[in-house]
Amino acid sequence: MGAFLKSFVFGVTAFVCMFLACAADGSTTRPNVLLIICDDLNDWALHPPGHPKAITPNLDRLRERSTSFSNAHAVVPVCGPSRKSLFSGLYPQTLDDYGFARWDAVPLLRDCVPLPLHFRNNGYDVYGTGKLLHEGAGGDFYTAYGIGPDYGPWPWQGKGHPSNTPHPTQFKTWENFLPTKMHRDLNYGPLSNVPDWKPNPAQDIPGAKGWYTEAGNPFQYVDANDRDKMPDELSADWAIDILNKKHDRPFYLGVGFIRPHTPLYVPRKYFDLFPLENIQLPPYLKNDLSDCASVLRQRWQWGFQKYDALIKAGGETAWKEWVQAYLASMAFADAQVGKLLTALDASEYRDNTIVVLTADNGYHVGEKDCIQKWHLWDESTRVPLFIHVPDSRGNGRTCDQPVSLIDLYPTLADLCGLPDHPNKGRSNRPLEGHSLRALLENPESDTWNGPAVALMGIQDGKENPHFSVRSKRYRYTRCGNGEEELYDHDKDPHEWTNLAGNPTHAETKKQLREEMMQILRSTKVPNGFQTGEVRERGNK
Repeated sequence: MGAFLKSFVFGVTAFVCMFLACAADGSTTRPNVLLIICDDLNDWALHPPGHPKAITPNLDRLRERSTSFSNAHAVVPVCGPSRKSLFSGLYPQTLDDYGFARWDAVPLLRDCVPLPLHFRNNGYDVYGTGKLLHEGAGGDFYTAYGIGPDYGPWPWQGKGHPSNTPHPTQFKTWENFLPTKMHRDLNYGPLSNVPDWKPNPAQDIPGAKGWYTEAGNPFQYVDANDRDKMPDELSADWAIDILNKKHDRPFYLGVGFIRPHTPLYVPRKYFDLFPLENIQLPPYLKNDLSDCASVLRQRWQWGFQKYDALIKAGGETAWKEWVQAYLASMAFADAQVGKLLTALDASEYRDNTIVVLTADNGYHVGEKDCIQKWHLWDESTRVPLFIHVPDSRGNGRTCDQPVSLIDLYPTLADLCGLPDHPNKGRSNRPLEGHSLRALLENPESDTWNGPAVALMGIQDGKENPHFSVRSKRYRYTRCGNGEEELYDHDKDPHEWTNLAGNPTHAETKKQLREEMMQILRSTKVPNGFQTGEVRERGNK
């Protein structure tokens, strides 16, 4: 072989090797990922009929170019454990954790690879900001991380930590109606309502005026045009900077927005979108709880106490004010999402980036006499889930297949060509969700290999957990003490009539119970949770 031919062959070989190396690294073939999680964003983002009217043009924009899952549910309807299940791909009964322990404090998670680290281990640059896990980054999982979770700004009394300090005017309104000290969960209002805690030597309160950050530093507010940025605005700016950079490798970018989590403080312009006289209250039935399982009525009383205090202090007007504040906080979060989408659309990554938007759990805003999450009714469990995959046939369509946030990990790994067993050689625990790829390609697909129902659970202390499943038509709940609930969403979309004790629905209940048990048996049936016939107890 002549010198020229040898040189030519060597050059071609080097080019092919370089191309294959790029392909293996993913820089030219793998899509980027933008994952957005909003805190406590309920299904009003789906504009359900008869509910308060959310103004969310940017969520709508993303929904129109995504597959929208209309029957998506949190695995655990509260932020800490919901996020651990999402980022581990494991059910809480497998983790034996339904609470707020940090990632590295859960024994099984110490040897499991979280979603962002799986991308980092497979050729991606991985970025995050805001509230992704309950504690933010949760560990050394990222190439770079922006700010951590920050629920501010806060009022301050002049001593101690600002976090959870109530607004002085609202504290006076509710202090006689709450069995526990008022904190952020009922606080709301525009930033222009600058707090001013007066000195109270008798209660050892020095007093302070103005807003303060989570860390206790002054948060400047002069007017709408002269103020510090809120944490979600800072996270949006940080993420936009990542989108504006030149990336030589594919990237994964997670953004966790705090709002509409309480306290519901946002700029006044978002309150002005919802005049109080136009506020529509959510669907409501007096004595709705009367036929619910007693163990569900009697647990986690804080949400019921908040609603009761709100109504006693201000009646329907106070409830409308709270709905207004929640809608304003949704609109504020929507604006931050809009900034990200606009930056992505203006970047070179628009046509090669998967976009996912969801929430960690839903939220009751007065339904079932509750202002809270952490319940096994649709208001707590149902979340928006929009997934945009470039050039997917499912974009712009709606899927009513029940799915769970536990399905996000295997879905993103599948779409991006990552190994489907990230824990191999470590915990060796396989992912327990199922890739949604078939549904993204065809939302009416009958070839999806996931279960027919979405499973969710909660646990109080060391008590037996309670589980619920959602099919296309029904919700079936089976409590740790044997009580049951059954709701027919075709006829009863607000879950007002518990059919569990109606013999007409015995066969439906039996089928849903078996579908629940199939999932539990494939993971880990908790100790003490009955696997045989459930006692007919406490149903009306």
